[in-house]
Amino acid sequence: MWVWILIGLNIITKMHGFSSGNFPQSCDTMLPQHARPDGEFNAPQSTEPPFELSCKPGNEGDPITVFLRSIQPDTIQFNGFMLEALGSSGRPVGKFTVLDPSKSRLLSCNGSANSAVSNKNNQRNTGLQVNWTAQGADVDIIFRATFLETFDKFWVSVDAKPCPIATPTPSTQPSTELSTTISTTKSSTAQASMTTQQMDVIDPLETAVILVMIFDIVFVVLKMALSNIFIIVLHNSPFSCGHKVSQISCSLLCAAVEISAVVLLCVAESIKVTLVALVCVAMVINLIELVIVCLPIGPSHELKKICDHAVNVFSVIHLIFTIAVIFVGVSDNCRKNSLQKVMVAFTVFIALFVIWIFVSSTLRKAILGRSKLESSRNSERRRQQGKEKKLSRADVIVIAVSTIFILGNLCFAVAVAVTVGIFGC
Repeated sequence: MWVWILIGLNIITKMHGFSSGNFPQSCDTMLPQHARPDGEFNAPQSTEPPFELSCKPGNEGDPITVFLRSIQPDTIQFNGFMLEALGSSGRPVGKFTVLDPSKSRLLSCNGSANSAVSNKNNQRNTGLQVNWTAQGADVDIIFRATFLETFDKFWVSVDAKPCPIATPTPSTQPSTELSTTISTTKSSTAQASMTTQQMDVIDPLETAVILVMIFDIVFVVLKMALSNIFIIVLHNSPFSCGHKVSQISCSLLCAAVEISAVVLLCVAESIKVTLVALVCVAMVINLIELVIVCLPIGPSHELKKICDHAVNVFSVIHLIFTIAVIFVGVSDNCRKNSLQKVMVAFTVFIALFVIWIFVSSTLRKAILGRSKLESSRNSERRRQQGKEKKLSRADVIVIAVSTIFILGNLCFAVAVAVTVGIFGC
């Protein structure tokens, strides 16, 4: 048995997967090394590649921008690539900088860090761009790429036109021309910076996920606040189950919102695993809340108090993960401090609401007990006078504060949604 285990482990050590683009053994040949069932490696295509490689030289000290594109983006895309900058010795030189970390990753070839770039995942692309700096490399370099359309269909040695590195020249121009040159250099640097910022813009579907999860927070707050109000107002009335109906309705709305968020993340251009995981956790917690709320436990059941506290605890955890989804989406894709400040204020408001819910839940028994005592004392008088039951001062305070938190939550949700839309995250 041990012999078979050793043989199996030896086979596992010989297995390699390259969907993440990390294949340093291909640095020299730039071949993907995709083997057929017979053990032989697939050969590259000999036809004209449907992809192109180009570069845009910068001024002295500025990076060179390299573009990888599909010539026919509507019909042909590439789901894998490898890019190197080759010097006169034929070895990778310089350093690359990725502009879209969700699509590309850096590789170390021949002991030189960040000397090559490959795909981050196997998602199909029509084009992307990276930056390359000389780092003291040769003046004349050639950018060379390998494009993979499918597992067994790829092209190697796709070269770009030479992009010479700008070299300093003695300044013999008048001061006015020198000022113009400096201004042009600063303008080019600013444009490169703007291009880098534009590459950080979030996918529109991820913007929709942020907006959708804001509704999730609204529904969770409504579930907790309305339950608090209904228990006070409808106590000992024929409609005392109204709080359970509100909890079930809000839980179902949260489930619909979270399913929509997962669908949007899955169809986005690049799948954010962290966001998907957080939304799925929030979905599971919401399901647990729904199960607890649907348990056949009446108002006088001995487990009623425990179930109410359990629903509140899971609702708080639900809020934490929902806010985490929004924070991750904002911090990864938005560079505006104003939006982050609004989110911090929103989080503080939610924290105050949670404190209020637990305080009111703790005092609820005393409030309802006092109301019951007053009701028994004055029941005969109310019956004689034909008057309806009046809410006590404590009841009014609980209802008023809960209503204020509901309205404040709606205002903050609208503020976050509007801020996301204005800043175009």
